[in-house]
Amino acid sequence: MKRIALGLQYDGSSWQGWQTQPHGQTVQDVLEKALAEFAQRPMATTCAGRTDAGVHALAQVVHVDTEAVRE
Repeated sequence: MKRIALGLQYDGSSWQGWQTQPHGQTVQDVLEKALAEFAQRPMATTCAGRTDAGVHALAQVVHVDTEAVRE
């Protein structure tokens, strides 16, 4: 299994924070959807911290563990 670390930067103005919410558009939801599309399998992220709605991030660290292989 490989661990991939990502450094994220985003303007949080249009987001409802980092963490998945039942009725909101969050950075985590959109990132995991994009990663799953890329890897062609579900990808769960682990974040070193989180932001609230409307808060920006400059160097947020996230990782994913995966067995996916891209050729």
